[in-house]
Amino acid sequence: MSSSGEMELPSRLPLLLTHEGVLLPGSTVRFSVYSPRNMQLVKHRLLRGTSLKSTIIGVIPDTKDPEHEIEDLPSLHKVGTAGIAVQVVGSNWPKPHYTLLITGLCRFSVSSVLKDRPFVLAEVEQLDKLEQYTSPASEGADGELGELSQKFHQAAIQVLDAVTLEERFKMALPMLTRQIEALKLLQKTRKGNPDNEKRVCFPGRQFNLDEENEDEDSDDTTALERKIYGANMTEAALKVCIKELKRLKKMPQSMPEYALTRNYLDLMVELPWNKNSKDCLDIRAARTFLDNDHYAMDKLKRRVLEYLAVRQLKTSLKGPILCFVGPPGVGKTSVGRSIARTLGREFHRISLGGVCDQSDIRGHRRTYVGSMPGRIINGLKTVGVNNPVFLLDVQGDPAAALLEVLDPEQNHSFTDHYLNVAFDLSQVLFIATANTTATIPPALLDRMEVLQVAGYTQEEKMEIAHRHLIPKQLEEHGLTPQELHIPQCTTQEIISRYTREAGVRSLERKIGTVCRAVAVKVAEGQNISNMESLTPECQGQQAGESSLSQNTKEAPPEMPIVIDHAALRDILGPPVFDMESASLCQV
Repeated sequence: MSSSGEMELPSRLPLLLTHEGVLLPGSTVRFSVYSPRNMQLVKHRLLRGTSLKSTIIGVIPDTKDPEHEIEDLPSLHKVGTAGIAVQVVGSNWPKPHYTLLITGLCRFSVSSVLKDRPFVLAEVEQLDKLEQYTSPASEGADGELGELSQKFHQAAIQVLDAVTLEERFKMALPMLTRQIEALKLLQKTRKGNPDNEKRVCFPGRQFNLDEENEDEDSDDTTALERKIYGANMTEAALKVCIKELKRLKKMPQSMPEYALTRNYLDLMVELPWNKNSKDCLDIRAARTFLDNDHYAMDKLKRRVLEYLAVRQLKTSLKGPILCFVGPPGVGKTSVGRSIARTLGREFHRISLGGVCDQSDIRGHRRTYVGSMPGRIINGLKTVGVNNPVFLLDVQGDPAAALLEVLDPEQNHSFTDHYLNVAFDLSQVLFIATANTTATIPPALLDRMEVLQVAGYTQEEKMEIAHRHLIPKQLEEHGLTPQELHIPQCTTQEIISRYTREAGVRSLERKIGTVCRAVAVKVAEGQNISNMESLTPECQGQQAGESSLSQNTKEAPPEMPIVIDHAALRDILGPPVFDMESASLCQV
């Protein structure tokens, strides 16, 4: 500043490029900074500066800085306003930006641009002096013009270009006259309709007193729009979503259709259009894993290994449609779950029992009240990938809805009634289970590869019981092998005299009954004095057990509690089936 009290600007000023607001000398305006050049100006000049001179910047109106960094600098308005940044506030919602509070000082003209990156630096020439605004008249004039600049953007640009005070008054008076006439008209309208008191009218725009809620809704739809573009959906689906989003922005939230459209867009965003899980194609590891999980079932395990081998040689293989047919309890569902674990895929089970309408599978059209997507699309949303293992428990007659789902020639463009957009199901590994093929319609059966799962023999049930069922039941009932021991002859008696079924479901329940009875004794801490020890024949089948004579019977040890045929009869009651041959355990 000179000795005469005049404000002198630096010959070089960093420029803030604005598009919406106009800063006039003597007024204070807030500016939101989003663009790259303006952000760099704030970071390198305002936040790092330590002197008063570093807070003085030039504001150039009517210039939009591109959101993305480009080489070319946009054309600049020749006249700008120098101002002091009195406040800088940073935020990261909805995206990183700064809010500047700037007080205007004086006008300047841009002589030349010295550099345009990282922010614009220009050589400027001061046009007017600060002492012109020290008198109350001139101060009030520019203050009124500062308020008008927010409502009459183009007119404010003309006022900014007018250097002399006389020219500015000539432009301001017609604007003030129009404003007075608008206020008079507003008062007349309020007297005629009291409901309009909540709205304030200005020429060219209407302002709501509830604009904060509108801004929140705008942020919400903006976030939803970002999710739509980031969902990586197909081109057809993206067009539908953009169309629905435009309708959503025009709808008030009070309309019932608003919630329906919003739910539809949320579902479209959450669907795994191009998200999949990577298959584990190690054949040896898969063979070991299946053998450890399941005894027997050689045909099923061989088919899974074949699928892995072909998938390893050809990555674009479509998912086969396998159908496991067999009596209840033979492990059809557990094999499907093991296949998913072997492949490293997500598993989802869909029970089709009671399905009498194809809308349960293909969804309802959105014109109906309470419409929702079908079970296939809903399952894909649940697992979050587009190549899971779907296990369909086929019961009844769902053929009308499943024909397109299970047809490899059609399911690459499966169309759910709710989505009304094609979705690719060709990467899904479908496994269907049924008790018999007699209830499956021929058209549906023709699209599946049927694998028969026969019942187990007694020897296979014995192995399954000691490999899987007994350890599982011990863990579920809080017992250990040191507390309960079920010898093989006892297991054989349960299989032959208490359960006669193709599967092992009843066998597992009987073993669970034994575990619960023993759990009571263990919890009470009592000795099992009324249970007889094992016979020598049964004891001979166990390693590490001491032999007892046929006539001498000793008290059983406290731990483990050994279950023989007498203890079994005490827990399960009399045998359900009589053995035609001699029992393996002689009393």
